[in-house]
Amino acid sequence: MPHFIRRCAAALLATAFATAVPAAPQAAPRPKLIVALSVDQFADALYQRYRATYTGGLARLSQGITFTGYQSHAATETCPGHSTILTGRHPAGTGIVANNWLDRATGKPAYCVAVPGAPADARGPQNLRATTLGDWLKDADPTAKVVAVSGKDRAAITMGGHKADAIYWWADGAGFGTSSYATPQPAAGADAVAAFNQRLADAWRAAPPALWPTPIAARCTALAVPHHFGEAEQAGTVPPPGMQPAEQGEEYWKKGAFTNELRASPMFDALTEQMAEQLIDDQKLGRNAGTDLLAVSLSATDYVGHRYGNGGAEMCVQMAALDATIGRLFAKLDSLHVPYVVALTADHGAIDAPERIAGHSVADRVDPDAFVRALNADLRARLGLARDPILVAEDPQALNIVADDDAQKARIADAALAWLRARPDVVAATPAAAIAATPLPVGHPDQLTLLQRYRESYDPERGADIYVEFGEYATRSMPRRASDSVAGHGSPWDHDRQVPILFWWPGVHGATRKDAVETVDIAPTLAAFGGLKPPAVDGACLSAVAGARCR
Repeated sequence: MPHFIRRCAAALLATAFATAVPAAPQAAPRPKLIVALSVDQFADALYQRYRATYTGGLARLSQGITFTGYQSHAATETCPGHSTILTGRHPAGTGIVANNWLDRATGKPAYCVAVPGAPADARGPQNLRATTLGDWLKDADPTAKVVAVSGKDRAAITMGGHKADAIYWWADGAGFGTSSYATPQPAAGADAVAAFNQRLADAWRAAPPALWPTPIAARCTALAVPHHFGEAEQAGTVPPPGMQPAEQGEEYWKKGAFTNELRASPMFDALTEQMAEQLIDDQKLGRNAGTDLLAVSLSATDYVGHRYGNGGAEMCVQMAALDATIGRLFAKLDSLHVPYVVALTADHGAIDAPERIAGHSVADRVDPDAFVRALNADLRARLGLARDPILVAEDPQALNIVADDDAQKARIADAALAWLRARPDVVAATPAAAIAATPLPVGHPDQLTLLQRYRESYDPERGADIYVEFGEYATRSMPRRASDSVAGHGSPWDHDRQVPILFWWPGVHGATRKDAVETVDIAPTLAAFGGLKPPAVDGACLSAVAGARCR
């Protein structure tokens, strides 16, 4: 039975045994605009922690049809996660197996949205091996408008797809921009984006921007305590030290040096939302002949989570600001007076800094540089090698072997696996051959084995030679300064895999579902709203959301 048919059967079975809710949602007219939102590093646990406090856009989404969903694969990073949302394919199918992988021809890391053979700063969807919802819309109706915007190039590009009219992302010191490789034709809206950037620059020269809102809610104030993470101290206050104009001096702000801090602040999402509004107006989204698509990825939660963790006052304030930002986007959508549907999810989850998790400490930290150095030193000494045999494109979870021939590579692999499996901080060390030999899973995402999770994000051309898994609470960073990353993601554990999946449209009959659904189910479900039949995908149309449209 073909893989996508079995996935459909599994999804229908899950729906049948879900919590009792109406069999089909309230009927809605065919949307003039589909809006796909991704909140980078928005773990389902984080969403649930603050769900009762939302009063804006997240409150509205919470009144729709909600799921605890899964980025079911192991490579829980930004680029792979975003590649699943509007393709309906796992990373094994999108080819986006990591943010960076080793280019075996050059022996150097390859960035997921870098353009092969093009200048180093070229960005586009050329590495994306799957089509997207936007591509399907354009194939069905070439007049449909497809627009994507994000704080990150890899988020906007993988959601926008191959045929988008406009894809924009933030560039420090320049504002929102694009690449000539990102869209088939010159990106639409360039004049409007340039005008937006100029207004922003003029405003910032006239007065320093407030990166963090004040005052903050009492529930956030209660979390504002100092912390010791790794070898670094953090004040735990909001705004963080140095974020007020008086603390840095006028020249700091006039020269735009604050862009170093902008990304890890609530203002970063506010700028992306403002850019989305600009593009809605410029491209007349929702007011064209067919169904248009707007994809928006909000990145600040990820930057805040890495820099401060997700358990402190900083994330508390970010959650309130995110709620307000999405609320402003909803107000804009309402003002269009057209039928629309919104889906929100995340590219991955995350875990808080181990020092703030009960029963855990700095002992749960893995210093990635020291880890790889120790492995290389052991292999060089044991095998008499003249060079380091292990290369890492980005993370010590994915190890690549450099060898003179296949026999030497096999010896290095055996020795590396023995060293890794003897480490108390390593849960599993798996060679690529074992992953490649594993069939693509067809079961529920909450029941996948570790090997199956790896298989969903494995590609033989771009995959590593050995995959390493650390403990569930391990954090692969060792902060030494207050500006260093204190927490992260990227593991196959559920705290990184579980993400909210929320659907809302005017008149929706809300329900909190218990189905184990995946982000790959979003694209075929939204396609059904647009009257499209997608190509073969890994996901399934969710009848609990789209009703009879799924048939």
